[in-house]
Amino acid sequence: MNRSLRWVVVLGGGLLVALGIGSILLTTTLPADWLERLTGKTPQAKISAYLKAILRHNRQAAIDLWEVQAPDADRSARLQQRREQVTDEILALDMSEFTIFQPQWWTTCCEPQVTCTSRSTGGARIQVQVLDRAGMPWVYTFDVFAREQPYWGDALGSPSRDWVLRDAYPHDQEPLFWRLVYESNVKWLDSESTAGEPVD
Repeated sequence: MNRSLRWVVVLGGGLLVALGIGSILLTTTLPADWLERLTGKTPQAKISAYLKAILRHNRQAAIDLWEVQAPDADRSARLQQRREQVTDEILALDMSEFTIFQPQWWTTCCEPQVTCTSRSTGGARIQVQVLDRAGMPWVYTFDVFAREQPYWGDALGSPSRDWVLRDAYPHDQEPLFWRLVYESNVKWLDSESTAGEPVD
């Protein structure tokens, strides 16, 4: 083997070893949410796959991407009916494009609540705007949750999540899968108010 070929073999072997070590470090040291973003395994990706199946007019592929799970037979039947109905509704819109907005992140263990970051969350509630063939907007809410529930997050080192589309519905309807809803309160202070002013 000549000298230049030997260097190619040595460098190639070294590169393979470095890539192997790098991939091991990547999967063991990065937080799960970062790793999910790098590999494209996010709640947004699940929604995008569902809507792209509808854009291709592949109803069965869209149905297959929405996995029904419920604590009782009644809710399971209602979710199955909703899956068919919402999928057919969006198909009938002859969607031209869609926009996925920022998630509302939910912790799902201990005391479920809305949080600002995805790191320790087991659920994402996401608003999506769908444009019909005439360019009119329709807003749907998508609930994408980790397959294993409850997701313990930081308590177990925040392992990587297997995100699953569990529910989708027009924004003015109630969720069926994740029955908790976050409502914030805003108080209007009238500019004419005399509160705090001295009394004559």
